[in-house]
Amino acid sequence: MNLQAKIKRDIRNHTAMACYDLDEQLAAIDFKALSRYEGDDSEAYYTVENGVAAIDVRGLLVPETSGDYRSWGVTGYANLADYIQQANDDPTVTSIVLDVDSGGGYIKGIDIATEAIYQSSKTVETFISGDMYSAAYWLGASTNKITAESKLNGVGSIGVFVVHSEESKWLERMGEKITMIRSGRWKGAYNSFTPLSEEEIERLQQGIDESASVFFNHVAAQRNIDVKTIQSWEGDDFTSAKAKELGLIDVIADSIAASSSTAQSNNNPEEYDLNELEKAQAKIAELEKSEAQAKQEAVDAKAAALAAQNKLAESQASTRQAAIDKLAADTGRTFTEDQVTAFKAMDEAQFAVAEFMAKPVESKVSPLPEGLDKAQATNGRESGESQIMAAVAAAKAQGAK
Repeated sequence: MNLQAKIKRDIRNHTAMACYDLDEQLAAIDFKALSRYEGDDSEAYYTVENGVAAIDVRGLLVPETSGDYRSWGVTGYANLADYIQQANDDPTVTSIVLDVDSGGGYIKGIDIATEAIYQSSKTVETFISGDMYSAAYWLGASTNKITAESKLNGVGSIGVFVVHSEESKWLERMGEKITMIRSGRWKGAYNSFTPLSEEEIERLQQGIDESASVFFNHVAAQRNIDVKTIQSWEGDDFTSAKAKELGLIDVIADSIAASSSTAQSNNNPEEYDLNELEKAQAKIAELEKSEAQAKQEAVDAKAAALAAQNKLAESQASTRQAAIDKLAADTGRTFTEDQVTAFKAMDEAQFAVAEFMAKPVESKVSPLPEGLDKAQATNGRESGESQIMAAVAAAKAQGAK
């Protein structure tokens, strides 16, 4: 099966794609030229300048091709991994740059190329000479640094889709009616002869969401961008100038040499100045990011403190209400709304005083000695008082004489 037939088959089989414009990319492929192409496996699949190996990444990205089809608009992941390995084995190469102009392609097979990038003993960076969308951005994000040729390169389109082609209306116009007799609801599912059921659409969506999640998390980890931020872009694309603001790329330069840190030479004043400028700009961006992060942390801390304060106030209000209810029960009183409001506004010390004042004073009588009743106690007291008074009267009489 030739490459064109394979791609058509995969699309009809709902293969997950990460592309900016699949139709445009397919139209750009010269399949007739590919059918006549006979490659030379002995040739190097990259150019080397000042120790930098530039590997072109062009057109639709597919799992694998039988030859080097990049000049005709197709790049195979397995082939790309092989080119990276060749550059690693080349003693004239000190670093590697992927020169990208691609709208993306298949998700299947991309891990072969990204693993080759991770396993490379030589630094791998990315230079965007055209556009770098979807699966192509997935590749670029896997490298150590991303440089755009100008401010107008296309970057982004981070997302996944599948294509479903339905022919039922066309068949109806042709006078044909297709009836599917199935052994189960998933037998013959997703066919192009009948409309998709809600269950079929839901299952396709689940597969897309899983693949997109892997894509989002990969970019988030490689570029230090929050996953929710990436999701919020909803597959949107950006100019390289905007992409730099968003953190999707690192540098905007005017040559492929500028994309490789190993190609910089302090012996060249212009290159040195550019390097120093980039460092200063990176430092400013780092400081701005730190300042923004500090502000956000302060906002988060204030929000947490306010939440804790509100929670404490709720707890204290609940405790105070319980104390008011108990006081009402203990005293048998019914407090007015104003009194309850006043109670709630008091601090602990004030409420303790109010609580004390609201309770009735209990009279306490000292208990009588055992065996002595009240009458006896009263008589004894009265008898004693009479004797005392008699003695006082006698003393007064004696003094008068």
